[in-house]
Amino acid sequence: MLKQWIGCSPENFTEGRKGLKPDAVVVHGFDDLATTRALFSDPKSNQSCHYVAAADGTVHQYVDEADTAYHAGLVINPSWRLLRQGVNPNLHTLGVAAAVSPDVPWPDGLYETVAQLIRDLASQWGFDPDSDHIVLHSEIRASKNCTGKGFNRKTLLDRITEIAPSPAVRTIAAQTVQLLSKANLRDGAPTVRSRIVRTLAAGSTLEVDAYTDRGDRVSGNSLWYRTANNGYLWSGATDRPNPVDGEPVPDPDQTPPAPQDTVRSPVPVEAASSPVPFTGPSAISVASEIGRIDELLSQPGALPIGASEPDTAAVGAIQDLLSGHGYNGLPSILASIYGHFGSKTGSAIKDFQDKHGLPTSGQVDAATLKSLIEVTADKPRISQAYLTLVLQIPYRGLEKILSITAQMEGVGKFGALNLNTDGAGLSYGIIQWAQKPGRLAELVRAFALANRNLYVKIFAEGDPSLADALILHLEKPHGGVNASNGTTLNPGFNLIAPPWTQRFEAATRERAFQKVQVTIAAQAFRQSLRKIQGYAPDIRSERGVAFMLDVANQFGDGGLKRIYTKIHRSGMTEMEIIDAIADETVEEIADRFKQGVRSRRDGFLHTRLLADQPITLEQSA
Repeated sequence: MLKQWIGCSPENFTEGRKGLKPDAVVVHGFDDLATTRALFSDPKSNQSCHYVAAADGTVHQYVDEADTAYHAGLVINPSWRLLRQGVNPNLHTLGVAAAVSPDVPWPDGLYETVAQLIRDLASQWGFDPDSDHIVLHSEIRASKNCTGKGFNRKTLLDRITEIAPSPAVRTIAAQTVQLLSKANLRDGAPTVRSRIVRTLAAGSTLEVDAYTDRGDRVSGNSLWYRTANNGYLWSGATDRPNPVDGEPVPDPDQTPPAPQDTVRSPVPVEAASSPVPFTGPSAISVASEIGRIDELLSQPGALPIGASEPDTAAVGAIQDLLSGHGYNGLPSILASIYGHFGSKTGSAIKDFQDKHGLPTSGQVDAATLKSLIEVTADKPRISQAYLTLVLQIPYRGLEKILSITAQMEGVGKFGALNLNTDGAGLSYGIIQWAQKPGRLAELVRAFALANRNLYVKIFAEGDPSLADALILHLEKPHGGVNASNGTTLNPGFNLIAPPWTQRFEAATRERAFQKVQVTIAAQAFRQSLRKIQGYAPDIRSERGVAFMLDVANQFGDGGLKRIYTKIHRSGMTEMEIIDAIADETVEEIADRFKQGVRSRRDGFLHTRLLADQPITLEQSA
């Protein structure tokens, strides 16, 4: 059966299942598809299901089956026989909701759709679709009878036994599809990990005779075509992204932007991946290492990036650059819809093109991409594209880790400002250099050393004595603020109020100072990493290093070492160590920050943006 990917707010699910796999389905009920979509899109709801089904056969998917939805985690007077003691039920169940009001009898079509869906899930994950494994929400939380009086459990179970699982691959009448963009034909399986048989050019055609909805999910679409020779092509690269009649793949920009402290990694890119030499504009010597972006900059006549673009990394890079130019509501790398080209992305491109005298095509051609790079960004954000193409800093080692960490800290804003909400005076920049511990003084000194004239102009309106006095103030004990509450000790240097806030914001737009931020932050990370390697030699992977550096950035080097020593036991794996540190940091943080810190830690633990292969200090130097 066809499942339409919708996706939910990253606040409302956790990537992965902590090593468990689904072994049961929990049945829920919600009023209708629209209400459910709004609820799961709301980052404050803390609710989601994997699927929501309607009587007309529509099935919406909000969470990947391999990830943990928030649908049955609260256990109250349970009666489910297979409930695992001490284990959150969400970790080993799939949430399936019916779009029907609680007191309305389920129509026959709804039983049919839900039964087929559950039958397929049971077949896919290898559990019996019986009364032990088809669970009512009320059997986990006795006070929550969300299936309501209109539901008959026996009818659903009987219907499940009457039907067979849907075939993994469905045969269709032979038909020809046209390629909208260059894409790869894969051998034997619908996954980006399969061998490439050949690369198909945009505009070419291919005859297909079957499809599957169980392939790798790319840009929200897991549908792949199969050829007679058992080759597989992602359907989203064609003029027919849906093999059969049904709802189209949704416009991803209709989903609200994700909260900025949770990670949902981009899906694999299913685009042709032939490497080409980078010979971009003379001002750009560092390649972004994002296939279609570098292709646009280096190959005359390269096709523009538009709504059918399968390279999600390229679309994500465009969204990052547009966000830096002040276009709000576009997803960051932390959003499940990052890299999906929707209506908001297209509208932002058109507006940017119109403002800069470019043809308003709504697609990014070479001229538009060069303008996105060359025009000074008003609200610049650190990202792979911005580091490489704008600041000419390679995206690898600690710079890569820094970029990801900064985007979790404050959406990667070079101008992120915290105006003493944590009692530390002013905190500023991509890793929030804080005033009270003296870190802001280090950054401002570096600004002055990098470009004295620019520093004096921006921070002191041309007055060198005031510029020097600012540094002296920041170098005072506790950064010149009250140690107990972070308020300034000198009214002339109240940095959390105008004109100082405007001065720091103005410094944000200067690329020279952006480079200083990256350099100083990478140096701080390198120093922290040396300390970590001294007492934690078992932390070796890129993921582990990034996780530890993020904790050190929040708790300090000494705080991280104390936490590591507290939780460490002989024989622990790296993943067990960082998982335990995550739990301890959440336990130690103030209650009002616990949810955000938990999401941030889980992001590092599970994101696909970080590799589990070793990284060394030399690699990141």
